Amino acid sequence: MNRSRTLSLCLALAAAATSANASIVATSGLCTQITAPPSAVMGPLNATNAWAWDEQQGITLALMPVDLSTNPSNSNAAVPGFLTGTFDSHMVHFDGPPGIVIFGTVTFQDPIVAVQYSDLNLDLSDAIATTGTIYPTTMPFRGFNNWTGADFVDINGNVLTFQLSTVSPIADIEQIRVFTRAIPAPGTVALLSLAGLIAARRRRA
Repeated sequence: MNRSRTLSLCLALAAAATSANASIVATSGLCTQITAPPSAVMGPLNATNAWAWDEQQGITLALMPVDLSTNPSNSNAAVPGFLTGTFDSHMVHFDGPPGIVIFGTVTFQDPIVAVQYSDLNLDLSDAIATTGTIYPTTMPFRGFNNWTGADFVDINGNVLTFQLSTVSPIADIEQIRVFTRAIPAPGTVALLSLAGLIAARRRRA
């Protein structure tokens, strides 16, 4: 195989490796991991626990507003900001009976970069993050009800901890979108290094 074809193969393999991005690796408490559902509007996922799933991987954002922009941090002392770059997206969804409170955690493969939980910010990222799931874009109170004082989210490293509640007697849902940044696997770094070495040798030839 000539050097040009070897270089092309290495780059193709590296590109394929980098597409295996961050994912949810564990949940605890009243939270269950699922594959991305067809619908995350009110009704289809009604339960006494939250659901967590991976959304789009490797999405590019430009000045996307977020509610938590620092890690570690929590919603009691939120630092909003803007997210620019390439990230992986994940959703936590709770659609339970009125007037209950649940607790849980979601652990991700890589550190959390930012979180959205306000209605407007969730609305802005729905079309970018979805893998086909229908979201309740523009639905009032779809974000968690921090105005009630009952809802809370904390991020620390790659772990998100939450307390979510439904308001009685109002029917509502609670949603949190989490952004992580994938770290290339060692094999990816090795492939990229090999491709660079081949390219350098080719230039010297």
